[in-house]
Amino acid sequence: MFKKIKQNRMYENIVNQVLEAIFRGDLQPDDKLPSEKELGEIFGVSRVTVREAVRSLEQFGVIGVRQGSRGGAYVRKMDLDAVVNQIGNALKMTNVTFPHLAKARASLEREILSELIPSKITREDCDRLASNIERAEAHFLENESSKRLRTNFGFHTMLAEITENPIIILMHKVIVDLSVSFFENVEASKPMVKKTLGQHRQIVELLRQKKFEEAGNFCFQHIEGVSATIVEKSKKQSLLVSRRI
Repeated sequence: MFKKIKQNRMYENIVNQVLEAIFRGDLQPDDKLPSEKELGEIFGVSRVTVREAVRSLEQFGVIGVRQGSRGGAYVRKMDLDAVVNQIGNALKMTNVTFPHLAKARASLEREILSELIPSKITREDCDRLASNIERAEAHFLENESSKRLRTNFGFHTMLAEITENPIIILMHKVIVDLSVSFFENVEASKPMVKKTLGQHRQIVELLRQKKFEEAGNFCFQHIEGVSATIVEKSKKQSLLVSRRI
């Protein structure tokens, strides 16, 4: 898995090889790295150089060092929320707009439903999606707008998670996290909420019938339609506020 390195910038070479091993899948979360002595022999470097590399990997959040009888350097599970926050903050400094996010999410979810989950989705997954809709409806009936909104977005997050693809899940989460705040600033009407719940039910029914391509296209239209409505309501709310001022 690893190979001896050249003398210049030795600790960086170790870091790069460990990162490559993780990227290839040779190292998985919670896998323990060899001891400092063993790593020194593998790479042909001193233990001081190994320690420098381990400290660097620890600062990157790639590994964690544990103490005790089972201590050592272990590969850490990706902190998805931390990565999403970093990417989200970077995107906020660009010219990304809500319509960009909506189009990207609609396209991504169409691919998820039509291509990525057909071989993975189970009856239990469909049942969980249906339960999500029931929870969202309960929040709606109890006038808990924020909980209802988060639960609705949770429906789409569950679709991404069924892929079991960390890149797809990451991309989707970045888009959703950036989109939620825009939705929160717009008051959804009762007909809008009821329509969303009905469309979510239609998606689940299409998935149960294994009509994946149809489900993907329907979901695409659902996201585009809801997003367009939210944009229009946002414009109207802004106009009302400006008139009051």
